[in-house]
Amino acid sequence: MYRKSKSNGKATYDLREVVTNIKWSTDLNFSAGELTFDLIQNAHPIIPYTGDIITFRWDHYKIFYGYVFKYEVKEDNTVSVTCYDKSRYLKNQDSIVWQSGTIADRFNNVCKRAGIKHKVVDKPTHKVSAEVCDGKTYFDMVKSAIVKTRTATKHMYYIYCNYDVVELRRAPYKKLKIIIGSKSAMTGFSYAVDINNTANVVKVIQKDTKKSQAKSATAKQDDPKRTSFKSTSAAGKSTEQWGKLQETVNKKNKANHAQMVKQAKDELRKKNRANKELTIDCIGHIDLVAGNAVTIKINDLGKTLKNCPILKAEHNFGTDYNCHLTMKVGAEWLGNS
Repeated sequence: MYRKSKSNGKATYDLREVVTNIKWSTDLNFSAGELTFDLIQNAHPIIPYTGDIITFRWDHYKIFYGYVFKYEVKEDNTVSVTCYDKSRYLKNQDSIVWQSGTIADRFNNVCKRAGIKHKVVDKPTHKVSAEVCDGKTYFDMVKSAIVKTRTATKHMYYIYCNYDVVELRRAPYKKLKIIIGSKSAMTGFSYAVDINNTANVVKVIQKDTKKSQAKSATAKQDDPKRTSFKSTSAAGKSTEQWGKLQETVNKKNKANHAQMVKQAKDELRKKNRANKELTIDCIGHIDLVAGNAVTIKINDLGKTLKNCPILKAEHNFGTDYNCHLTMKVGAEWLGNS
């Protein structure tokens, strides 16, 4: 690990002999890659100041290139440091009117505005409609296009910082050939299933309001005498097992009855499934990062989950190099779309 100072003539400091508790995290949910570590030093600690560049390699592999965003000097001269990679600058806010275009069009645009080195690894062809983004982060602007593209094409794209280059990738970027199993690399697991956010009945609502002759400057409220609702719904067979779990959505603008039926079925298809989340503790491997997929074999549950998507990965480097993985079981890649 090395630190390059911006304030001291770009001097470079070797931190390998004093660094400990190195933790690297990657996350699909539109947040920058994070590196945290402690510096154990004597009476006059070398402090990496905010904005300094930190580079980290493991077994000669380039792992992290980023910037100090926080440091804390403790009484025993330990310095705790938090760094983020270049994608952190996609948290910058802006106001942009987007014309119709692809995710790549937005991605290239916001990266240029943020002044970060970038690359489109997997180029999408689907174009999303024009959109006004007022006071939104660059992450949110790209996320909007990613969600719309996934809805239309079932293809999941994401942002990943590959050392010092921010990339637009399609998931899964790699289907790893390794198998993490109860009798091999796995050291612990948790498998959770819930239906808290599930819906097996979806109603698409159309609100009709008759116009009133009276006019008022006060805030408008729906008048029960002049308001009525029409709806169409779609239901899944899981009502027999889970009971009726109903959700309502407003109809799309100017949608006719057939389009309302399609909207209900499309929403049901997304909502009528249990949420399954798997966390794994395992021996460390540098390819176990967010956006890749790996096969998991859990003998205790009698399950083999092929190409299970990694939503979040935490790497703890040291003599006992290990990983903690948060994974999604099933087709859904983006955790909070």
